[in-house]
Amino acid sequence: MKFFKVSLLVIVLNATFDRMPIEMRIFKFLQISSICLLICFLEASVSSLNLHRYHTSLTRMDYNKKDKAFEISIQLFTHDLVPTLEKRLKKSVNLEKNPETDKILFDYLKEKFVLKDKRDGSVKKLNWIGKEIETDTVNVYLEIFFEENLEDLSLQNSIFFESFSEQTNLVVVRHTEKKYDLLFRVGDQFKAFKK
Repeated sequence: MKFFKVSLLVIVLNATFDRMPIEMRIFKFLQISSICLLICFLEASVSSLNLHRYHTSLTRMDYNKKDKAFEISIQLFTHDLVPTLEKRLKKSVNLEKNPETDKILFDYLKEKFVLKDKRDGSVKKLNWIGKEIETDTVNVYLEIFFEENLEDLSLQNSIFFESFSEQTNLVVVRHTEKKYDLLFRVGDQFKAFKK
């Protein structure tokens, strides 16, 4: 659409050049065309900077009574995950081709996604199940074995907080018949499970 508007503008301006000598018309046409292309380029550059200003992750924690464990799925955007891991490791990361990616990602999540017992401060062990890579997202599957009362625990989800000041992490928890929604923003610490 922008190209059509610019072309129309050039055609209209070109019609006013009919009374000028040919050399002057060519010079003016090139000058105006260059300015129009520069404007289009600048508009495209500015709009591409604003394409992804919102950074978020979505986590589901579903309690499995039979296994006495939380089944956890974390959805991360690839364009947030890759630069964060590369900055952390100071090297290029390929999520599909690098065999050590699972370990790198798991170590990162163990540090950023923490379930802690409020009574004694002990951290619940996070277990790696696997990951699925889609076009724009990486779905990570984890598990935490758990038998205690959920109200005795608190959760911290600081994924990508070090990379994006506007990062938000939503955690939806289903435990027995209760549902909890926890929203984490940069600066948030551990949160309790409150109805």
